[in-house]
Amino acid sequence: MTNDKENIMQKLSDQTQEFQALIEQEKQEMDAWWESLSKEDQMKAFYSVVSRIVKGELEDQGSYRYVLYNVFGFDADAYIMGMNCGFMALHNAIPLDVKKMSE
Repeated sequence: MTNDKENIMQKLSDQTQEFQALIEQEKQEMDAWWESLSKEDQMKAFYSVVSRIVKGELEDQGSYRYVLYNVFGFDADAYIMGMNCGFMALHNAIPLDVKKMSE
């Protein structure tokens, strides 16, 4: 029984490491994409993303999924990416009283 538990724990550890490696690879790809943009395109991307976050978070006071799906127009495949890039943490860090201040 102990050996089975150790095998399961090792598999979980291996999968966690693989997942972390994929997250790091995705981050590196996104950073390389960002650096490949001209300053003008970086500013356009920045404006586009921030204005959508402000709309979804402060104006609409939407949930994490609401912002991803209704404001950005993404499908469910964006859910994990939003977590990996920190958007869920940002969403959860905005207190309701700050959201209400935008009304």
